Amino acid sequence: MAGRRKLDRTNLHARVGEGTAEKLKEIAKGFGYVYDDEGSTGKMLDAIAEGKLILIPTKNPTN
Repeated sequence: MAGRRKLDRTNLHARVGEGTAEKLKEIAKGFGYVYDDEGSTGKMLDAIAEGKLILIPTKNPTN
């Protein structure tokens, strides 16, 4: 039995607010970043890091 193809990937773990992970998956799916019929936050983050997807703040961040 052949094993799963190993991807050249790194794990990233983040603590986010309740519901944020699902919201990010929805955003990723809306942009077309999909894996296994679900939004792929990893692919979306890769696109942001590579400058293929640009984030524009809607208001000034506050501390």
